[in-house]
Amino acid sequence: RQSSLSPAMRSHLAKRTWIRTLGDTFIRPWLYWLFHSGRLFSYLYVLPVALVAKPAATAAGLLAYAAIHRQPWWQRALHRALGYGASRRHKIVSLAQDAISKDKRYLWVIHPHSILADGWHSIIARNIEAFSDKGNGPPCIHRKIALCFAPVISHVPVHQEMYRNLCDGADRKSIIKYWNTTPDTDPALIPGGFAEAVFANAGEKDKEYLYIKDRKGFMKICLEERKDLVPMYTFKASWMYYNPGILKGLRARISQKISVGLVAFFGRFGTSMPLIDDTTTVIFPPFEISKYRPDQVDEAHADYLQHVKLYFDKHKADYGMGQSELVFVGNDFEDDDIVAQGLRKLGLMNKKKAQKSQGPPMSKL
Repeated sequence: RQSSLSPAMRSHLAKRTWIRTLGDTFIRPWLYWLFHSGRLFSYLYVLPVALVAKPAATAAGLLAYAAIHRQPWWQRALHRALGYGASRRHKIVSLAQDAISKDKRYLWVIHPHSILADGWHSIIARNIEAFSDKGNGPPCIHRKIALCFAPVISHVPVHQEMYRNLCDGADRKSIIKYWNTTPDTDPALIPGGFAEAVFANAGEKDKEYLYIKDRKGFMKICLEERKDLVPMYTFKASWMYYNPGILKGLRARISQKISVGLVAFFGRFGTSMPLIDDTTTVIFPPFEISKYRPDQVDEAHADYLQHVKLYFDKHKADYGMGQSELVFVGNDFEDDDIVAQGLRKLGLMNKKKAQKSQGPPMSKL
């Protein structure tokens, strides 16, 4: 094709290719590191040192960020820069293109939580209009969605630049607000929460955990509001970081109570850079709730778990997780690692009591 171009045009294209190569070689690696370090809060390790060493300059920087961080020009500029650094290997595909109706509203359910929505966050980084007020939502979803995770996200560096105004709490009021007050924005949430983050571990690839065995609140909301659910599964997201597998159940229960994931993750060279970044987010067909009554929460929840497992098992080999078994866990998870065994021998840790016959309590989700 270039043979038909003029010499000036060929020279221009060669120059652009040369500039792009320089950028990919010397700039992208730093932005890649900055993106993953920022989204996983690595700056929290640096801030105390900076406040002690350079208190005035650090305080001035924090005030400057507070002043501009909600400005659209700043959000778009940083989103574009970090998106340039984010990996191009993360993919998103849809198995539900024909099953999702443009005239219906849904709850979009993101699985798994991984360390912090790993994989999914990289896709958002690569698409600057994904959460823009004027955009059309993330790729393959073809509608606006709002992440119902925590209101504070709208002020957290790296996250707020990407989710902007479309982030909110995970409570019922915040979720149904988008169905009732917007014509084109659906809520999305991650029901596994910080407890599920504890189970993300690249060192344990034979099992894939979803901490939603007890999480029925999101199903209750959909049954009452008569809204179908659309599961989205990011394959290999749990393999992006190592995370010690000791005392998973205990740490998950504490994480759920304090709303902070008790994870000691690390990636390449012990940093926040992931071990792998070739994840695929797959949009599964919707889970229809029309055949359930609003009070059939347990039945619908059990069938939803089987719905997710069906499509996980059907496609796991296609996306690099053929050896993994999907396991649903909850508050009754029994730790059996060497540390837990040692603590029990010392009388410092008791076995979990069996769940009562009426089943586990509902979470807020």
